[in-house]
Amino acid sequence: MSDNTILERETLRATVASLKPANNALRLCTNQLDRRAFLADSKYHSEMQKNCYFPILWLIPEFDADLVEEGCFSVLKRKWDVSIFDLYSLVAQKHPIRMPAELLQIFLPQANLEFSILANDITAARDRLDVFRAMLSLQGIHPSISPFAANISLNKYAGINSRSAGNQATMHEGLREGITHKDGQIEMWPNELSFNCIGANNENLKSTLTESLIIRAAKNSEKWLGLEEAQGSIRAARRAFINAPLMPDLGSSILHIWQGIESLFPTVSTEITFRTSLLLAELISPLQNRAETYEASRASYKDRSRIAHGSEKEISLQQWLRAWLLLSRALEAVLDRGLLPNEEELTRGLLGS
Repeated sequence: MSDNTILERETLRATVASLKPANNALRLCTNQLDRRAFLADSKYHSEMQKNCYFPILWLIPEFDADLVEEGCFSVLKRKWDVSIFDLYSLVAQKHPIRMPAELLQIFLPQANLEFSILANDITAARDRLDVFRAMLSLQGIHPSISPFAANISLNKYAGINSRSAGNQATMHEGLREGITHKDGQIEMWPNELSFNCIGANNENLKSTLTESLIIRAAKNSEKWLGLEEAQGSIRAARRAFINAPLMPDLGSSILHIWQGIESLFPTVSTEITFRTSLLLAELISPLQNRAETYEASRASYKDRSRIAHGSEKEISLQQWLRAWLLLSRALEAVLDRGLLPNEEELTRGLLGS
């Protein structure tokens, strides 16, 4: 990031702070400058970044090319099967895969595609992966699981056992050239080692990824990363949105979703049902009727309270979906607005002032 960019950002932030802005325009101006600084910093570090590849379960590619790429994000079709012999050979040749070959063989057949994320390290790649998945879900894609990450695409280490043994003549033509044990090291990291995912393959949500949907999600991911840099408070809501489907049961998941919703309104401590529902209704108003949001929020918060106090004996997927879609719409509204308004601004919006 250049000294001029830093000076420009800090000067404007100090000016805005001294004015104590009461409207969204000045705050948005600050957020936009923070985003410029964030993107400049990302560009500065781009030479240090590497691709991490995450196989994704259950989602289906619906595009013609082998991959769709936009910015730091790419979606690649799985072209080849990785055999158990490929995986055993990785173990035998001491590649740092950190998981049993048999476990990898359970997950890989369920992956029709993988996400490639450009990042400085595996921790940053995981965070960007979650943002990208969140932006896909805002477009109606159901939750998914990424069991592990690798430094090389599965399409490149498929067939590595036979290639390393010099058996190219017996292989499919498309697998004859590629990485061998001598000229590359495969590194893997465990991520979400589970098949438990609430909402996966739900009939109300989509599983197919088109080129236009992927590009839109990638662009929205870059925008969202900038928003998180400027307003860190929205990060907790985004994480809850992605992690809630991975919870072991519906009740725990609904409680986690509501942690995410409530993190958007940290000053609300009394009359929580009423005030949170009103604030959600106003936040989401550019996307959905206020009355509809208000009623859905009150019903879902009642679910949350009964679960927390142990009085809800049976919890349905419909109850879970209602809470998850509320959080989804809230995140979509923040993305649409370009910032998260505070409670006073949302209240004034409700009053039409």
